[in-house]
Amino acid sequence: MKVRYIWISLLFCIGACNQKKQSAHNIKLSITDSNKQVITSANTLAQELKQIQRYSNEPFYYLYVNHEQCFFRILVNDIPVFHYVEDGQIMSPINLNNFIQKSGKQTITYRLYPQTKRTYGEGFNKLTLYTKFDIKLYVRNNADTVNSFENRKLLLTHHAATKTDGKSFIGDGKDYYDYTFDFEAKVPYDLDVLENSKDLSKIDQIELLNKTEAAYRYYWNLIQDKKANEVAKLRFNSDTYQIISEYLDEELIRKTVDEGDFMFTEPSFKLDPLANYRMQLYGNGKVVCLELDSNDLFFRFEKPIWGDYKTKEGEIRSRFERLYLHIPKGKDTFEII
Repeated sequence: MKVRYIWISLLFCIGACNQKKQSAHNIKLSITDSNKQVITSANTLAQELKQIQRYSNEPFYYLYVNHEQCFFRILVNDIPVFHYVEDGQIMSPINLNNFIQKSGKQTITYRLYPQTKRTYGEGFNKLTLYTKFDIKLYVRNNADTVNSFENRKLLLTHHAATKTDGKSFIGDGKDYYDYTFDFEAKVPYDLDVLENSKDLSKIDQIELLNKTEAAYRYYWNLIQDKKANEVAKLRFNSDTYQIISEYLDEELIRKTVDEGDFMFTEPSFKLDPLANYRMQLYGNGKVVCLELDSNDLFFRFEKPIWGDYKTKEGEIRSRFERLYLHIPKGKDTFEII
C-alpha cells in the first residue's frame, strides 16, 4: 500500500483544487518504507527476484462471476480487489490471493450498482427485479504447471438473495446492495501486515484526511518529478507481498516491474492534477485511500493519481495508480500496502 504526509496549504481545498506544482523533495516525508535493503529503480528487479518463495502446494483462490443488470465491486477482507462497470459478462477469473494475508477465515464482499449504461437499450437507474449475481469460488494448486486448472476444486457457490418468489432480486429498486460471506483459506505464507496496524477509524477524521491528502500529494509529485528511485523504494514492500501471495515467478515479476515503471518510461504519459476525490477507509479501518468523487461509475472507484497516454495506434487511454496506505505499529507515517 502507499503512504502520504500531512501538509496544509491555503491554496488547496478539499475535494477539488488547483494543483500548484511543488517539488517532492521540498515536502516533509509522509510516506516512508521499512526496507532492509537499499532499493532503487535500477536494482528493483534484482531485489524482487530474491523475494520469490515457491512451494509444492500453492493454493490459489479465485472467483468466477455471472451477473445481469448490474455493475459490481469485489472486496477481499474489506479491501477492493476488482470492479466491473462494462456491458456484458466478465469471462476472466477474479484473483483473491493478493489480499489473503494468512491462513484462516477470509471475507468476500460484493457491492452491486445499477447498470446505468448498456450497449443496446437504455440503462437502469436502480437495481431491478432481474438483477442477478452468482459467484463460484475455486482453489487450484498453482505449483502444478500441468493440471492446475483440471484439478481445481469448487469451494462454494453463492447466489444473491431473492424475494419469496425465488426469482425476483431482493434489492430491486435500490441504488446499492452489498453482501458479505466468508470462507476458510489455507496458504503456505504468513503476511499479516495489518494485524498491528493502527485503527485509522479511531483517529480524528479531519486530521486523517489532511494526512492522507499530503501523502497523495507527495506521491503525485514524485511521479511528476520523475523520482523513479523514490517510488521504487516506497512500493517495494507492497510488491513483495504480491510476489509471495501470488507465487510470482521471474517472468511475471519482470512484467510487474515493467508495469510499475510505465509512468516514468512512457513518453506520452501526462499526469492529471490531483483533484476531485473523497477519502475512504478499508481493511476494517486499517487502510485508507483517496478515490475519485464522481457520479460516473467508470471513475468513481478509481484513484486520483492518474493520467492519459497515447497507444501505438494513436488511441488515448487512461492509467490509474492504486495507492492503499496503512500506519504500521510503532510508526506515525504511512507505508504502502
